[in-house]
Amino acid sequence: MKETKLYITFYTSAEAMATESVCKENNIQGKLVPVPRVLSAGCGIAWECSPELKDQMLDLLKAEDIEWEECEEI
Repeated sequence: MKETKLYITFYTSAEAMATESVCKENNIQGKLVPVPRVLSAGCGIAWECSPELKDQMLDLLKAEDIEWEECEEI
């Protein structure tokens, strides 16, 4: 059985790269991956992390003024 992951998609690759940068600065585990087929994203890149980090991630993206498109657990 596969492990559930949280995927956050972005409108642009710049937003995806900014997310990777601020997550590294804040020691948040995750990685940039191609968007899963069940989702769609403007830039084709998603941030993948543990679902337990959802609230922390959304707060961080808001604080850093990073726009995101979708946030889904798969």
